[in-house]
Amino acid sequence: MEILKSTCGFCYAGCGILIHLEDGKPVRIEGDPESPVNRGVVCEKAMASLEYLYHPERLGHPLKRAGRRGEGNWERISWDEALEIVAKHLSSIKDESGAESVAFIHGAAKGLQETYLRRFANVFGSPNLS
Repeated sequence: MEILKSTCGFCYAGCGILIHLEDGKPVRIEGDPESPVNRGVVCEKAMASLEYLYHPERLGHPLKRAGRRGEGNWERISWDEALEIVAKHLSSIKDESGAESVAFIHGAAKGLQETYLRRFANVFGSPNLS
């Protein structure tokens, strides 16, 4: 078993964690006793991170609606195709109405996710982040 030192990303604290790997896949998370931030103690979010990672209903790839809205039909697409679709739509809106016409909205941010969205909105040129 391999043990990888890392930090938890579920909040801004950056607690030190030890990730136990089997065949390159995380199988256990524990606090890093050498971390000056948390001294080996982790919260419930960190302890549940493997459940979050391996949840059977978690999406593992992009999906594109197939059919009309509300029908619940989806097709799997590649990451490249998904990024291309999003980039084209955002570029089109920016060209037609300006960057400030786009608002970036998220739910309850978890750790660095808000930072990434804030940076993306800034690079896009929109001050609208909520």
